Amino acid sequence: MLKFNLSDVLKKIEGAKKIGLQLPDGLKFKCNKIAEMIENMGFEVLISGNTCYGACDIDFNLLNEVDYLLHFCHTPIFDIENVVYVPCYYEFEFDEKEIAKLEIDERKIALISTAQYVFKLEELKNTLERFGYEVELRKGSKRVKYRGQVLGCNYTVLKNTKAEAVLFVGDGLFHAIGASLYSGKKVYAYNPITNEFKIVKTDNFVKERYLAISKVLDRNTGAIIVSTKIGQKRMGLAIKLKKLAKGQGKKVDIIVLDNVNLQELGNFPYEFYVNTACPRITYDDGKYFKKPIITPQEFEIVLGLRDWENLVLDEIV
Repeated sequence: MLKFNLSDVLKKIEGAKKIGLQLPDGLKFKCNKIAEMIENMGFEVLISGNTCYGACDIDFNLLNEVDYLLHFCHTPIFDIENVVYVPCYYEFEFDEKEIAKLEIDERKIALISTAQYVFKLEELKNTLERFGYEVELRKGSKRVKYRGQVLGCNYTVLKNTKAEAVLFVGDGLFHAIGASLYSGKKVYAYNPITNEFKIVKTDNFVKERYLAISKVLDRNTGAIIVSTKIGQKRMGLAIKLKKLAKGQGKKVDIIVLDNVNLQELGNFPYEFYVNTACPRITYDDGKYFKKPIITPQEFEIVLGLRDWENLVLDEIV
């Protein structure tokens, strides 16, 4: 079960009367219980109804209406006045018997995880070292807070890694696939709650990306998407891509918006989109768009400025 601790948070919001809550979509189903808990502490509560992609996505409209905004489940990227990040984590214990059974052939491994599991990586490192592994647990760029932490848009913890393989600890495979493409290493995924363990395959993901790229090759009118979200806005990149496209005979415009979704883009006449906002919009939601949506790096392949074999993940560092 996902846990969070409000005791330290309450010290930071002393004197506040009105509190805003911003929750990721996966936690919104608990918004009423969280709101009730905070109201019982004497605060008035407003809840953000907007989609929340991560720490890069702050609801400034709600922030303007409250004394403090509590942003749940993500670690801070920016130091924003009156925004307090509320860490959320899964409470579990590693089973050493299960760890001993992990079939990891390589002896030098790098540990990575997401914010909800990363606090346990030091403990796992010590356990694996007792089993004879050489374990790398490194800090990435300023965009990530903890050693071993990765984001859907940032895998710098694996930059120039000396490890022979990577062990991702957590649920789902998105981050594990990203780690494989970023590092070029063999990646194992381990869920410490279910004890599910597997070798990560990227074949289907890569095929989907090549298919999206191929659909754009013969299309000449597109749009480059720029988000206004504080941690996603890459206007400079969009302008650069527009100039490159013009040089290769493709006509593209720049669309600026907050949330990137089907409803917002459905009325536009473009044949394809290049997404400079959160990369997960492209990777996770691309199949739901009626028009192809690709990353900046994939657009470079379309323009003939990057080799097909040099397909890399889109990152915001």
